[in-house]
Amino acid sequence: MTNRSITALALAGSCFAASAQTINIVADLTSVALGDVVTWTVSVTGLTAAQFVQAYDFNLIASFDPGFASGFNTELSNLIGATPGTPSGASVFGASGGQSSLVDPINATLGDVVLGTFTTTMDDFSVGGHLSYGVEDGGVLGAPIIRVRVGSDLGPIALEGDDFDVISDSVLVPPAPGAGVALGFGLALAHRRRRSHEIT
Repeated sequence: MTNRSITALALAGSCFAASAQTINIVADLTSVALGDVVTWTVSVTGLTAAQFVQAYDFNLIASFDPGFASGFNTELSNLIGATPGTPSGASVFGASGGQSSLVDPINATLGDVVLGTFTTTMDDFSVGGHLSYGVEDGGVLGAPIIRVRVGSDLGPIALEGDDFDVISDSVLVPPAPGAGVALGFGLALAHRRRRSHEIT
């Protein structure tokens, strides 16, 4: 094996290690009908058994707005007061919370953990597409999206927001049948008007 091959493998391994920590946003449905409610579960994976999520503070940004979101419901046994954030369309802004282990881990979940859930109720199929979510800093706690410490609140910061990849499910939202008919009628009418203008 050449030195170039060894270097390439080393770089590939380091890239894999750097992207091992993820914020996962998982939906309970893959496609929806009007009125359906999708439950999204937000979790963190890739942590060691000694690490714990001390705080999260994020906006959940929808790819488009086919419905309306609920607030974020934390699943953590937290000593930091959780806030559900403010829904806006299918997005949620300023969801925050976490867990405090004090000096010794008290009610803290170490390692991989479910942060919480939220829902999207589908009420607008005027435009179809794929609904997924991104994550931005919520600007509430001063923690950049998420903060992970080692051992206790006094332990070193191990990971913060930019250290995580975000992986979101994608839910198919079909356009309402009437939306397609209206669009087709509009295009046909415009074509007819153009032809009439050309003839005259």
